[in-house]
Amino acid sequence: MARLSLADLPREVLRLIALRLYDPLELTQQDRLTWGIFSTVDMHQERQDDLATLVALGWTCRKIRREVRRILFNCVRIPSVEHAEELVRNKDGWATYVKSIIIDLTMFDLDEDASTRTRLSPLTAEHKPRTCWAESALLTKLLNSLPSLNHMSFFADASDDSTLALLFAALIQHPSLHSVPPTVPSSPSALSTASGATQVVPLTHRLKSFGWRQRAAPPHLFRQFSQSSTFVSTLHLLRHAHNLSFLVLDADMDQMNKSDILAAVKELSLRRPPYGETVEKVSLMLCGPINGWETGFLDDLVGTFKDIKELFVDRPLKKSTQAHAKSYESLISLLKPLEQLPYLRLLQVGSYTFTSSFQAEICFHLARSIPSLLIVGLLGEEGETIWWGVWRRASSRGLRHAQEGLYEDLTDTRIIPLGDGHLRQLEDEVDEWMRSLPPTPPQEEEDVRMSPISPISETFERQGLQFDTEGGHGKAKGMMSLDRLLG
Repeated sequence: MARLSLADLPREVLRLIALRLYDPLELTQQDRLTWGIFSTVDMHQERQDDLATLVALGWTCRKIRREVRRILFNCVRIPSVEHAEELVRNKDGWATYVKSIIIDLTMFDLDEDASTRTRLSPLTAEHKPRTCWAESALLTKLLNSLPSLNHMSFFADASDDSTLALLFAALIQHPSLHSVPPTVPSSPSALSTASGATQVVPLTHRLKSFGWRQRAAPPHLFRQFSQSSTFVSTLHLLRHAHNLSFLVLDADMDQMNKSDILAAVKELSLRRPPYGETVEKVSLMLCGPINGWETGFLDDLVGTFKDIKELFVDRPLKKSTQAHAKSYESLISLLKPLEQLPYLRLLQVGSYTFTSSFQAEICFHLARSIPSLLIVGLLGEEGETIWWGVWRRASSRGLRHAQEGLYEDLTDTRIIPLGDGHLRQLEDEVDEWMRSLPPTPPQEEEDVRMSPISPISETFERQGLQFDTEGGHGKAKGMMSLDRLLG
């Protein structure tokens, strides 16, 4: 009997082996807590070594190379017009494998260094006039060449508003341009044809994560002159992307007005899913100073949109050489509006630094007031973010007398600095626990979290478990499992 070589294995097996070595769409815990959405640049040496191993495997033979190739093209970055045109030319080839794309609109600056200049490099080259019509036409052709695209991120600035607005208008036609739909329309997310021909699902039904990251600060008083929002070019997209579950708004080189963020979030609240589908809960990442952060921003945010499952507020105050002072009572008062978010599982607040003892007090208070909360991120005295895991029902988990972290007897909760893999473990345990509970639908006009008498609490009493009442009821609002950003 002849010995089988690696190339003799079925393609599906080869693909699984390759993905085991390196999966560009895999999100590590650090990726999720730092970048939020997929990046084509792996910052860790271990991931770079895995990538090198995968490439070496691809050189083994042509059959293996085909499987490796489709994995490597899952994530791409477009830094120049030439790269965009190359992708369009390959729309029937490797472009069909692209699931995540980063588009740097610096490529339209039309100087010789556009493809190599960093975000912070000074602009010294003489620029040619830009035309938003030609730019949007190229980008439209580019995105229409990617039938598998799920994740999209732009590096853009104020000069790109017209280009992006035209792009999204071309990709998402206004309802007024169409005839009145039937009473029960078919969902484009589940379209099929009798002839067997593949029909491309619209981008708005495929898009799971979107990022707008600032590549340059706008000219002084530009927004006041133009009377527009920082994220004005994205509003049309946000209203129609009902499967969007991760949104990054990054104006780190400028200062956002709270109205800029609220305008974008308002569009999320206006999303209407097709018949038979639901609107996704959203992880919201805000990067950069927020004008009005301490004067009612969170009240307005919660009043505008409540379907937030993760909230990252990276640095709401301007950079300073000294730490921003904030008392425990002031921070708790500032974050109080977040108690109205029934699905919130993760919260990060930057700018303010606290000692570990103060952080523990803050975490325990947030765990009591936000029953669905699992992860809290706060700045330490050295300026690094310290992530805490909230382990409820600690006694039933065997964590009551654990060495790590701190324990609160009143609520049977232990908070532990987040270790590798803890994020996924917390989410999986909560989801499994919720699935094990008998269905207890709330009565009309009843908030399960705050009900003094609930079948959930009675179930736990029969099982002899001890936990704080508020925390127990809060789990009923946390049944929506965290989206992994993988289809």
